Amino acid sequence: MDQIRTVDSERLVKRVGRIAPSTLTAALAVLQEMFTP
Repeated sequence: MDQIRTVDSERLVKRVGRIAPSTLTAALAVLQEMFTP
């Protein structure tokens, strides 16, 4: 699970420049809910 999280984080960071800040915030909130035990 940690490996998946790391890969997804790296991909997100690379795409930050293409995503509107509000969209990024919403996406990160959803990811936090998904990966929080």
